[in-house]
Amino acid sequence: MSPIKSILKEELQRLEQLCQKYREEINKLPRGSISEKERKGNSYAYLAFREDGKVRFEYIGNIQSDKVKELRQLVEERRRYERLMKQAQNNLKELKKLLHERKRKSIS
Repeated sequence: MSPIKSILKEELQRLEQLCQKYREEINKLPRGSISEKERKGNSYAYLAFREDGKVRFEYIGNIQSDKVKELRQLVEERRRYERLMKQAQNNLKELKKLLHERKRKSIS
């Protein structure tokens, strides 16, 4: 095996492990987004998410509460992991394509 092919395979394995790590982290975090509604002069927060093809709302509490602030951070963290995983998946796809092309050229 050529040194380049060896490096590419190591990178492939690293990216696959990274995607798995991101998936695990994403599954631990709440999905959806924070929605705010105002009633009688008070602002309340809800977690909006899709379930069974429908949008659901789960009451969280007063918009200023620590619980809402913490949940907002967790939702943002999930989005960050989702962006990172998408980037890693794109890199993985390109790397697989590159390995396939190298394999095809070595056969020719």
